[in-house]
Amino acid sequence: MSQTVEEWVRQISSDPLPVMQRTLTQVRDLLNKSSVNHNRLSEVISRDPGFSLYVMQKLSQLPVQPKEPITRISLAIPMLGMELIEQASKTLPSLEDKLKGPPRRGLYNCYSRAAHAARYARGLAKIRNLPDTDGLYTGALLHEIGEMALWSVVPDEMQRVQSKILAGDDRESVAKTELGCTFETLNIRLSERWQLPDLIIESQGISNSFLPKPLSVMLSSAIARETSLGWQREKTIGDLELLAEFLEIPQENAISTMHRLAAEAARDLHTLPLPLPGFYIISGDPKPDTKPASKKSEQPAKRPPQPKKAAEEKPQAAPARKAEPSADKSAPETQAPAAKQQKSTAASDTPAPPAQKSNPLQEMLSSALQQMHEDLGLSRTMFAMLTPDRTMIRSRLVIESEQQLSLKGFALDTKKPSLFKILLSKPQAVILNKDNAEKYLPMIPQEAQEQINTSGFVSMSIFIRNKPVGLFYADNGLSGPGVTRQQFDNFKVICQKIMKTMGGGK
Repeated sequence: MSQTVEEWVRQISSDPLPVMQRTLTQVRDLLNKSSVNHNRLSEVISRDPGFSLYVMQKLSQLPVQPKEPITRISLAIPMLGMELIEQASKTLPSLEDKLKGPPRRGLYNCYSRAAHAARYARGLAKIRNLPDTDGLYTGALLHEIGEMALWSVVPDEMQRVQSKILAGDDRESVAKTELGCTFETLNIRLSERWQLPDLIIESQGISNSFLPKPLSVMLSSAIARETSLGWQREKTIGDLELLAEFLEIPQENAISTMHRLAAEAARDLHTLPLPLPGFYIISGDPKPDTKPASKKSEQPAKRPPQPKKAAEEKPQAAPARKAEPSADKSAPETQAPAAKQQKSTAASDTPAPPAQKSNPLQEMLSSALQQMHEDLGLSRTMFAMLTPDRTMIRSRLVIESEQQLSLKGFALDTKKPSLFKILLSKPQAVILNKDNAEKYLPMIPQEAQEQINTSGFVSMSIFIRNKPVGLFYADNGLSGPGVTRQQFDNFKVICQKIMKTMGGGK
């Protein structure tokens, strides 16, 4: 749909950008504490472009404006007051509620690029000793507000635009042809309408590209955009050459600097449901999949009838209709299955090591997780086991298809009261959903909430010979939709079958 930039601004400027559910939940949790940690509150809000934009918009609407422009979220929040922030955490639209499927992923990608660009800009500013590093952070975070707003309001239009960009067409040319205006022009007009910091306007186009602060925002945004598609692409390498000139250092040093900043960003953002290009440096994968997968390519690889040692296998992607394919290609801790493959390869002079004995219990649990993941369509499935001293419960087997925080590090102290400790008192199951979240969430420690889907999950304890051994857990992704009643019922059937086979129960 081709329109003038003024028509687009009228259409998309009245709706607030949606906020990630994880952000809304964390803000409410922080505000509910007896003493609000303002630094932590600012940190949580400044990771989310939607909430950050709302804060900057409200700041510009204050009847008495500060003498000096405020560009830092940490300074803007106290000026607005906790009451307004608390109200916003209850009324701003949730991204996960508003968008589903490809549109949700489209806005996740935008928010990921924005969050990475903000961290890159702040890091580069420190290297260049530029003033107001937090102002540069905000400028980069909101640099592409036009694209974010379009994904929120007209996602179908943006899917068509994105497909042409991913096919190799110039980004701004596609926007001009399909939308009637460039992204840069739309960014400028929206910034003016919302009275955002001047740096957001100054960093659009090339008119101010000779100035260090606008140029650092432009470079950070461009690098975030290109590295989201791959680290070895021609455009990425070109941007890194420009970065080397900007920092006045050799290109290999500029590349290592960006690798470090990307790894730091991955650590900072791993609890959010955002793609993290830093993982592609670690895994050695040159680029994420940038083309929509065909139905055939989204089908899981064929498995042997009895899966072997799920803890030692890579997480398998579920069918397209059930769960999104995972970009997680991290190496397994051990390579026991590889010995099996060597049998069919060329003969070796060295005798193959003896095959390891299978663990029937592990195979049974693994098969149950596969069934939950593939047949029920649950994105993340886990079996967490009690430690021998029964003081902790830790993830033992995990199968998931999420490009975000894994359940592999899940651990919980069973000496402290919690919902999961109650589950382990007898064979029982629980479903958390919007109807009972207010009751159950306070019973879950904060460290566990960081890894589970606080919008909805299912869990059931497993007993063998009248003693608890652990529990199954499953959800539809870290910030995905809640679990349906049918998924819960089928989940319980699988868990009960496991216990019956093992002679469990009370």
